[in-house]
Amino acid sequence: MKKILLILVGGTICSAVNGKGMLAVSEGAGVQIKTNFEKSDSYYADKAEIELSENLLILSENMTVGKWNLMIDAYRKYTREKRYDGVIFAHGTDTLAYSAALFSMILSNTDVPVFFVSANENLDSKRSNGNDNFRNAVECICRGIEPNVYVVYRNLSDGQTYLHLASRIEQCRNYSEDFYSAGMMNITGILEDNFEEYFDRIKREYPKEKRRSFIDVYGDWQLEGRVLVIFPYVGIDYDAFDYGRFSAVLHGTYHSGTACAESGENYGKSSILYMIDKCAERGVDTYFSPSKLTGEVYETMGIIGEHTAPKNYKIKFLYGCTTEAAYAKLVLAYSVFKDKSEIAKFIDTECNFENIVK
Repeated sequence: MKKILLILVGGTICSAVNGKGMLAVSEGAGVQIKTNFEKSDSYYADKAEIELSENLLILSENMTVGKWNLMIDAYRKYTREKRYDGVIFAHGTDTLAYSAALFSMILSNTDVPVFFVSANENLDSKRSNGNDNFRNAVECICRGIEPNVYVVYRNLSDGQTYLHLASRIEQCRNYSEDFYSAGMMNITGILEDNFEEYFDRIKREYPKEKRRSFIDVYGDWQLEGRVLVIFPYVGIDYDAFDYGRFSAVLHGTYHSGTACAESGENYGKSSILYMIDKCAERGVDTYFSPSKLTGEVYETMGIIGEHTAPKNYKIKFLYGCTTEAAYAKLVLAYSVFKDKSEIAKFIDTECNFENIVK
């Protein structure tokens, strides 16, 4: 008998239609998830003991750094005695990629498998993939998947179920009900027969000895909202942000790793050089992702380098990971570590295979 903890975060998988005809998080969601699995035809329906946490009742779109702390506290509370064979977070789809990336780094040294599961529609809907996603997570744990942090999700476009490393998953795109990640593995049907082949591949590609643990989940720390994220768009006004409230800025890029970098003596407020100067004046560390200064890059990146190098500004280019993973890593860095050298070491070191491009 495998003992599994189900942490009820919220989101669609924990929702029901309310009296106004709208989806809202439901107190009874955990019982429904558990009951549906126990009534399923899964071989493990009566071989997995599922224990429920209290329901955090958080709609995915309402996730905040403070509510991340509630998730961490729930994990600490229920797992401190280490008596589970696996943990499953029932989480909404909107911010799933951010939460999964965060926990992939906090739990990079986990000795039990941890899964994030969600649903495209509430569990009463015939279109919902929530029951399948939960079932696959339970079966992976029961079959002995390598300890790590994962997302399992059945895409709606092709009906296939994919296993994702949590550190690599990207947000679901607009007008889509599918999730994607670098190296995602199609596990549709594997749990009936040749699962050993796939689980051996996971051990080979993501060996535990190559993961780096910097954070004790049971340590005396809390996350703080000290990182500002800015995405470029046509006509952006960098004067609109209150940089002084933050310790770091994570600036996204267009698909080619660029952002507006018009130069000259009178460059305007739409140039990233203006933002760089503002951050430097306030002692705010600046990061760009996904972008780099070396290799065959656009002229605009060279302009940024020419602007910052003589002034010794604290600028860092994060290349290789998703924006979701970059943000999660920075939030952790500026919350857990106080020394600048510790922050830099954590950011520069791959924790849990988050670098999808070398």
